Amino acid sequence: MFDLSIPTAISSQAMRFMGSVSNENLLRIISLLEPLASIEWQKKGIENIKTMIREDHHGIRAAKRALKTLNPRARSAVLNNLVLGGLLTGYKKRLKFYNEFNVAPPGVMQISPTFRCNMKCYGCAIGTHDAGNSLTREEVEKLVSDAAHSGTNLIMFLGGEPLINPWLIDVMEKFPKVAFLVFSNGLLLTDEKIERIARMGHVSIALSVDGLKENTDKRRGEGTFDKITAIMRKLNKAGVFVGFSAMLCRHNFEEIFSDEFMDAMIENGALYGWIPMVVPQGKAITDTELLPTPQQKATLREKLKDLRRRKEILLLDFYTDAYITEGCSAARLVVHINPDGDVEPCILFPFAVDNIREKPYSDILKSDFFQAIRKIREEHPFDKQTCMMRCRPVQVVDAVKRCNARETSHGTLERLESLIKRGDV
Repeated sequence: MFDLSIPTAISSQAMRFMGSVSNENLLRIISLLEPLASIEWQKKGIENIKTMIREDHHGIRAAKRALKTLNPRARSAVLNNLVLGGLLTGYKKRLKFYNEFNVAPPGVMQISPTFRCNMKCYGCAIGTHDAGNSLTREEVEKLVSDAAHSGTNLIMFLGGEPLINPWLIDVMEKFPKVAFLVFSNGLLLTDEKIERIARMGHVSIALSVDGLKENTDKRRGEGTFDKITAIMRKLNKAGVFVGFSAMLCRHNFEEIFSDEFMDAMIENGALYGWIPMVVPQGKAITDTELLPTPQQKATLREKLKDLRRRKEILLLDFYTDAYITEGCSAARLVVHINPDGDVEPCILFPFAVDNIREKPYSDILKSDFFQAIRKIREEHPFDKQTCMMRCRPVQVVDAVKRCNARETSHGTLERLESLIKRGDV
C-alpha cells in the first residue's frame, strides 16, 4: 500500500535530464511536481525552489552538478526514495500512522548502531557516552522496517563509526526503497565496499572532516585528511552521492566558512556538506573552549547564506536551518536511537526516558517527555528558534527534570546548567 516507484532506467534519465536543462524548462518540470505536495510546508518548499531557479541560485547549480555526477541508480534513488518517497508515499504512510496512533512519526530516524570507532578524535561528541554496548543487526533491521512502514523514508546512520559493523551494508541493501545517509570517517571503505554502495544507489556517505589538512590531522591524526579526501574522490568517481560533515567549533569556525575549504571539498568530489555545531556534550562538557563564541554564532546564518549564493555545493546546517523546518526538529521531525536502545529527541539532544527494548515505538513517540520537547517549540517563534539545546536550554532542563529523563552523555545536564548560569549558551 502507498508504494510508488519509477523504473531505474526511466527515473535515472529523467533526473539526468533535469541536471542538464535550462532553468526555464526546469521551472516547468518543478511545476509538474506541485500536485505531489501534500501539506503547506511542502508547497512552500517547492515555491522556494522555483524562486531559486528564477534567480539562478548556486544551490540550483549545485543540484544540477550532483545529478550529472551521480550514477544511474543513485539518480533514480533521488527521485524514488526522496522525492516520491518523501513527498507522496511517505506522507500518506505518515498520515495513516497518525490516524492509527494519534501521533505523527518523524520524517527522519537517526540510528547509532554503536559508539565504537576506529579513531579517537579530540572533541568527539560521543566522548562521554558508554561505547561498550551496541544494537544488534536484528534490532537495526526492525527499526528500519518500522520506520519505513510508518512513512519515515530517510534513515541516518551515525555513531561512533557505523561501518565498524560488518553487516551494515547488508542491512541497507535489504531496504532498497529507503534512503540512507551514513556519517562516517570513511577509513573502513574498501574499493569493494565502494563498488557495492555504488551499485545500490540509495546510500549516501557524508565523510567527516574538521577543516583543511592541518585542522583535520590535528584532531584525527597525521595523514587523515589525505586519506579521507582520497576516499571522497573514489566515491564521487563511482557516482555515489557523497558529501562532507564538519562539526563546527570555536577553533575551525572561520576555516569551515572559507572559500579555500569549500573549494577543496568541491574539488575532491563533495556534492553536499553538513555543518552541525558543537553542543555541550562529549568533550565539550569539559572543554568549553570548543563551543563557538556568541559573536561567531551571530554571524553563522549570513556566512552560510553567502556560501550558498556563491558555491556549487549543497550546504545543510542543524543550527540556522531550523527556520526552514519551522523550529527545532527534535522529537518532531527526527528521533535518535542510541546503541543502548534509548530513544532521544535528536543525536545532539542526549536525554532519554524510553527504550525500544521495553516499549513500542508508537508509545515512545507519545511519551510525556517527547510531548514536552515539542511544546517548547510550539511556545516560541519558529523563525527565531534553532537547536533547543542552544537557544532554549532553560526550558530543556525543565522538561528533562519534570519528565525524569536520564542523560545519555555523562555530565551533559550539569554542564548545561553551568552554561545557563554563565549565560554561555
